[in-house]
Amino acid sequence: MPTSRSLTGRRRSRSGYALLACGLVGGLAAPAAVAASPGTQAGQTGASVSGQRQPGPAAPRGSVGLWTSVNASHPTKSYHGLTDDVARVGKRALRNNPELNGVWRSFVTMGAQDLHRRGTIKEARLVIRNTTSQSCAPYNVEIWDTGRIYPRTTWNTQPRWYHWLHTLHPGSSGNCQNRTLSFNVTADAREAQKNRWPSMTLGLKASNEKSSDAYKTFAPSTARLHVTWS
Repeated sequence: MPTSRSLTGRRRSRSGYALLACGLVGGLAAPAAVAASPGTQAGQTGASVSGQRQPGPAAPRGSVGLWTSVNASHPTKSYHGLTDDVARVGKRALRNNPELNGVWRSFVTMGAQDLHRRGTIKEARLVIRNTTSQSCAPYNVEIWDTGRIYPRTTWNTQPRWYHWLHTLHPGSSGNCQNRTLSFNVTADAREAQKNRWPSMTLGLKASNEKSSDAYKTFAPSTARLHVTWS
């Protein structure tokens, strides 16, 4: 059964792409709404627990959207609304702030209502700002289709990682801080269109969760779903 997904407003970019805006947390207004519920996952990289997507109602248009991060070193703690506009991926290991150390993963819920129109999705990409990188070496970042999230989602209750969508290989040339990364999420957008999901939740994690050099942060407020139609 299809996952419950969030509604969103749509606006047009100058390039003509349809932009589906990501919701925000921490009291920031957003043109997205969200319907979210927890899933389960074993906690191993890329390993998912058996289970089925659970249906649920979409939230009213205009609600505050949802994103969150989880931390393996604090497996029962919810970080929803506690990390400002910072979504973390990979292993953080610094002496001056042990509370933030550990392996991080992050999730954003994107509205999918506007994908239900007639037509063929040629390409869909999640565009998001990579604000910091521990190293400029090309440590990979993965994006997955995942189950829904709640404000109380923790590492131990993180949603199921359904399937891998894209691995980005950020190069070491140029500035590796405050740059825009673009992930191919076409397969998920097509599924959202086919099954009429009101939302789609995407999970970000480092391919290498053992090296602290792979640690990166993202700004969820910059997340946009860019869709082109054929």
